[in-house]
Amino acid sequence: MMSDKITQSPAGPPATSGGPVGLLTVEETIDRMPRVGLTRGAWIALMLAFFFANYDIGVFAVSIPSMMAGIGLQPGDLAWPVALNLAGYAVGAYIFGHISDRKGRRIGLFLTILLLGTGGALTALAWDAASLSFFRFLTGGGMGAVLALCSAYIGEMAPKNRRGKYLAFLYVIGGILNLVIGFASLPVLAAMPEHGWRVLMAFGGLVLLILPFINSRDLMESPRWLVEQGRVQEATAIVRKMERNAGLDPAEDTEILRVADKPDVDVEVESPLRQLLRPPLIQRLLIVLGFWFVFYVAMYGFASYLPLLLAGVGVETSNALFVTVLTRVAPLIIGFVVVALIEKLERRTMIIQGTIIFALGVALIIAGWGDIAATIGSLLATMGIAYMATPAYTYTAEVFPTTARGTAASICDGLGHLGGAVAPFVILPILINAGAVAAGITMIALLIVAAVLIRLGVRTKDRSLLEINN
Repeated sequence: MMSDKITQSPAGPPATSGGPVGLLTVEETIDRMPRVGLTRGAWIALMLAFFFANYDIGVFAVSIPSMMAGIGLQPGDLAWPVALNLAGYAVGAYIFGHISDRKGRRIGLFLTILLLGTGGALTALAWDAASLSFFRFLTGGGMGAVLALCSAYIGEMAPKNRRGKYLAFLYVIGGILNLVIGFASLPVLAAMPEHGWRVLMAFGGLVLLILPFINSRDLMESPRWLVEQGRVQEATAIVRKMERNAGLDPAEDTEILRVADKPDVDVEVESPLRQLLRPPLIQRLLIVLGFWFVFYVAMYGFASYLPLLLAGVGVETSNALFVTVLTRVAPLIIGFVVVALIEKLERRTMIIQGTIIFALGVALIIAGWGDIAATIGSLLATMGIAYMATPAYTYTAEVFPTTARGTAASICDGLGHLGGAVAPFVILPILINAGAVAAGITMIALLIVAAVLIRLGVRTKDRSLLEINN
């Protein structure tokens, strides 16, 4: 098992220096807050970010028939828009994750949301397969870092015993909004068979409404990141704002933040990627990235081909479609379970539990025990995915140091999504040539590998970010 200890990069500046012994650091002050010190505007912006990041994925799938009729696409024309969207996801994840580590969380979030909104709006204007593919690539570039950077941002702004819970709440709210919008999109497509998809794609451009909230009052800069840049005085000022937002009175705080002995200066830090590619961070990167990649091969295979999988074990087509729709509701129920448990259980334990539940669901589907068993298996698999998602995103962000957190989280999620691009070349051929049982066994094997990989990671429950990465 990988060691729980990690050496701080020698190139990074110390968190604080000087000051009397016993006074609090920036990190300690954040970790003792009763709640996250963000404004209502910041929470609205984060909620919209989670909603729109998932909205684009869901609405594109239901818009395909209208899109094909509107600009005369053939089934074969859809391969490039899907593939380039995933490629853009991987590219954007690294670029914006890297920017957030070098230039700040605010600029990283601003740029990735700007590209996501611009790509969504341009997709609504596509006129043929080539333009659609290019605009989907741009949209993917924006999608790539949104969830990873928002997860990292919340982790840095939240107390150590609140990181997962706040993230879980955002996932639940975003899921509810996506379900409502999903049902609302159906009459739009029915009323406008050839142009309804343009309306739905253009709606995704409303993510740009988040940009005004990225300011010094709402989505302010991460004080933990500022400390790593040697800008401790700025970090202290922001922490004082956070204390007020959390209902505390800094004036009554008898313990003063330790600050640097020298004034704020620009500090040259080691490249985030260079930090990640040498021991001991390389081990964490390979474990988390390996988990996501392997997991996504199984998950995309399941989500994309569930109707075929069900039909392959004898479930009637009409029932298979009903089960597919039913699985969209299950994650909302599990979301509330995750909110209740995420700060009580070890993060990697929840990831493993959800992955195994997913595998058991697939096993029940291919067992051949009839429609009821297949339906229960489908719901169980979907619940497993929903159960592990929030702990996995939280874990991905918190196991890397602040100086490389944005890059690492985005790489793991972005390159991990390439597992989704691999799924059609792994799961589908097995499903077609060897049958549903063989395809199910392959998914189960992949999920077991993913569970073993994440078990090698470090524990994070009730540990500060500094403790996890020192």
